[in-house]
Amino acid sequence: MSPAAPNAGFRPILRLASFRYLWLSQLLALTAQNGIHFVQLVLIEQLTGRSVHIGLMVVAFSLPPVLLALVSGSIIDRVPKKWVISFSNLSRAALALAYLPALKWLDGEALLVTIYLITFVASAIGVFNNPAVLAKLPLIVGEDRLIVANSLFNITIAAAQIVGLILLAPVAVKAGGVGAGFLLMAACYLLALIMDLRLPRDHVRPQQAHESGLTWQRARQDWHEGWRFTIDHRLITIAMVQLTLVTTLIMILAMIAPGLSARVLGLAPEDAVVVFAPAGIGMFLAMIFLGRWGTRMGQQWLQIAMLLLAAAGFAALGFVSRDYSVLRIPIFDVYPERVLSLTGMVALIALVVGFAVYGVITIAQTTIQKYTPASLRGRVFTVQFMVTNLVGMIPLLAAASIADWLGIPETLRWLAILCAAVALMSTAAFRRSSTGGEAALGVDTTPPA
Repeated sequence: MSPAAPNAGFRPILRLASFRYLWLSQLLALTAQNGIHFVQLVLIEQLTGRSVHIGLMVVAFSLPPVLLALVSGSIIDRVPKKWVISFSNLSRAALALAYLPALKWLDGEALLVTIYLITFVASAIGVFNNPAVLAKLPLIVGEDRLIVANSLFNITIAAAQIVGLILLAPVAVKAGGVGAGFLLMAACYLLALIMDLRLPRDHVRPQQAHESGLTWQRARQDWHEGWRFTIDHRLITIAMVQLTLVTTLIMILAMIAPGLSARVLGLAPEDAVVVFAPAGIGMFLAMIFLGRWGTRMGQQWLQIAMLLLAAAGFAALGFVSRDYSVLRIPIFDVYPERVLSLTGMVALIALVVGFAVYGVITIAQTTIQKYTPASLRGRVFTVQFMVTNLVGMIPLLAAASIADWLGIPETLRWLAILCAAVALMSTAAFRRSSTGGEAALGVDTTPPA
């Protein structure tokens, strides 16, 4: 039910049972996804010791949104979102269990290919899950509470990283082996399914049967509608560019984190939690910040500040690991006395990066949800996921090659430059629109239907 007036703070949102079910479902599902990715990253680093192979896994994760974008938005806007979310979590639980026979019977290249294949299929299911969740959220909380709801809802990103990457997956693997880790992640998906089944039916009725038959021509028309709406509303276009950038940066950081730990610092690949844990804490702090002050500040210029802060964080990570660029030997092998101080600096900078990227994601998602009609949200978010993965594949592969060729510190410096460039582009766009307000950016300021 849409609230009659905006309410500050998290308590009014948490009183909505349907929001709690969706929030817990996404927390459990993302915990399982992050836990599985952690095990995959460590396995590939151990099998190959090269970032390019981790990059191939990320490409396997990024391809399905590109290949399925034409039909996924149409399906999401025609099928009740509750059942899309439920089916996706059930299917991903089955895929997590599929790792068990693979680990028992395969090794080497065969295991590597199997990891890529399961990653591809799980990502294909996620193409339907993630836009459905984002399209369902405004139907539950209403338009007025979106910034607070997104801030609190996006705690699932930080919490899932902390629980999946830092607690559950590493502890399960050390206690019972890799198979135990995958078994536990499958259980998380099944618990998410239980939450999904308690979600309310969509407030917006799906399209009538005679309109819901999905043909190739209709899929193309739906895709065109979502794409044209995105292009015609420049405020949404800017938010989508920012989301694409930050999502790509997060994937690149996850891709190089095991190498940063093992090759640059001289720790074990699983010690990449030195990066993941503080970044998750930074996201949690950003959630609190946006929940309390996000509605009181100019969101456009807060977005610019977050982008510049992220650029500074990536540049600082490149700076503190600069010795590796010269020595080509893990830093702690040469300077063992720097273990505590350098590890602490890396953790602090990762916290700042996590804070910044969380702010960018939350504000950009809120912009898209606020100015997109409910009947188009599935298609618009499908466009966003397709663009993110299509555009992101080239920087991902380039970053993997740079990491293996020039080194991880140089990769981090290029990430800082890319982030600063998008901040400058956004600043120019906001300045051009300052006299005309949102209308100058092609946004209809009337509430969406």
